[in-house]
Amino acid sequence: MKLPLIAFFCLQLFACRLAAESYSSAPDEIQVLIDVSGSMKQNDPENLRVSATQLLINLLPDKSNVSLWLFAEKTSLLSHTDAVDNNWRQEALKASKEIHSHGIYTHIEDAIQTSLEKGFSGNGNKNLIILTDGMVDISKDIMVSADSRERILSDWIPKLQLQKIKVQTIALSDQVDKELLDKLAFQSGGWSETAESADQLQRLFLRTVQKVAPKNALPLENNVFIVDNSIHEFSLVIFKQSNSTPTEIVGPDQVKLTKNTVSESVSWLGTNNYDLITVTQPTPGEWHIEAVVDPDNQVMILTDLKMQLNEFANFIEEKQSLPLTLHFTERDALITRSDFLALVTISLSLDQQPPINVDANKTKPGFFSHTLENLSLGKHSLVIIADGQTFKREITRDFEVIPAPITVEKLIDNGNRTVTLEFTPDIALLDVSSITITATVHQANREPESRIVKEQNGKWLLPLAAVPEDESLLIDLDIVAKNLDGSIITPALAPITIDKSVFTSPTDADLAEQTAPSPAETDHNTETPISTDQTSDSSSQNTNALGITIGFVLAINLLFCGIGFFVYKMLKKAIAKQQQQLLEKLA
Repeated sequence: MKLPLIAFFCLQLFACRLAAESYSSAPDEIQVLIDVSGSMKQNDPENLRVSATQLLINLLPDKSNVSLWLFAEKTSLLSHTDAVDNNWRQEALKASKEIHSHGIYTHIEDAIQTSLEKGFSGNGNKNLIILTDGMVDISKDIMVSADSRERILSDWIPKLQLQKIKVQTIALSDQVDKELLDKLAFQSGGWSETAESADQLQRLFLRTVQKVAPKNALPLENNVFIVDNSIHEFSLVIFKQSNSTPTEIVGPDQVKLTKNTVSESVSWLGTNNYDLITVTQPTPGEWHIEAVVDPDNQVMILTDLKMQLNEFANFIEEKQSLPLTLHFTERDALITRSDFLALVTISLSLDQQPPINVDANKTKPGFFSHTLENLSLGKHSLVIIADGQTFKREITRDFEVIPAPITVEKLIDNGNRTVTLEFTPDIALLDVSSITITATVHQANREPESRIVKEQNGKWLLPLAAVPEDESLLIDLDIVAKNLDGSIITPALAPITIDKSVFTSPTDADLAEQTAPSPAETDHNTETPISTDQTSDSSSQNTNALGITIGFVLAINLLFCGIGFFVYKMLKKAIAKQQQQLLEKLA
């Protein structure tokens, strides 16, 4: 017998509440591709990829699914785990010493293909990190290499998009194919960085980790940071200059920790370029770093008390506003207590400008909101700091504002589950008669469809086929146009995804209309009369069966609702108690 609809609905609500109040998600999947071609001898003569990879290994989130690959003319596995832990880290640190510069070619396509076919398998957040110093080079015949590069753009980028894999690229040397790496990052929603020298690799790997697996951090001012009672562990990254004195950190009890400190609660990875110090169960209070102040130094923490920021794209179109929403969680449960929130002040700073306050959201208790507008073109760094008087938190995010001479709007038909894309050029910038828009529509298990968007009556419209509920469409856009001065430009538009999230649920009226009998059905019933006796017997049986079914359904629904309500009240009481304990600790 099928589960009654109302009971199922109650179970769904109960499950959703549990999911919201008890954190549970699929593990992150992170694949790392490290170039070991021969040109690295020149661009990374000291093999600083080893220490940069070791920093990455130590900062990857616990329980994540990780593979490290080396690639040149072929791709080989360096280390893999289905769940990052300390044992894997120790093995991976040893394996990282095998990073070399003996390869002949730079087969980026094979590296991407290998990571997609052998690396990604789950439902968690997926990230592919690529470090390379060259361009696609797989043969002495340049046309063979050119074909491989074209396949990356036409075949592999759509596959990355459909699997929702974000590509984070790190370019080393001025000989790198920057255009290819930028397209891999942009088209997948990832991020691209460029190292002017190998000395910057560690810093860029740190920024990449912050993109892949962002963590709460503590504000670091003049090498001083404050640890509160809710922090279980901090990881301190300190970058060093040549011939600098050995790093020391001093806790609130004035005890100095050094690289030679022997303690189960302290681990210290020291290299020529940085120190990574992890302290578990740190003493609450003021900590000092005795080292040269560096703006890239970071204090990342594991804590029950977190500041959360809404997700937003790495690439924002010009003239587009950027809404920011923040809230606090204690053991992943939203904090709405007014006595806690009244103590919190949140400020944000964009590109090191004077900070501005973020106000509490008057309609959503527990949330703080602010919208950034009139953003200039280029890359930006956003720093958000919360001061709760007894604790502090910091979140840093980088994003880029890109030109948008053409905007795209989704015209949605919920009833038919169809979408039409409408393109609107900025007539103050573009010669509208010169615009050519090519859309490539990708759908799983189907060949890509390329379509030209033509102007009709002053509009550029692209109607899309109906989207099944369990499928999605991904549209890549290539645009060629002329500025008013006649120069040719190719504006970059971010890929567009069409899935069930863009459609609203049908209303009750829609459902009633869908279930109402058609005229043809009515006529058919009229033309096929049923005898009165048969009708009476059938009605009597149906009435009895219906009464039993309704009673059974109501009893089960009451049971499920009662259980759900009881568990919900218990959870709510437990969460309130936890938050009260946290407040008392912080006070």
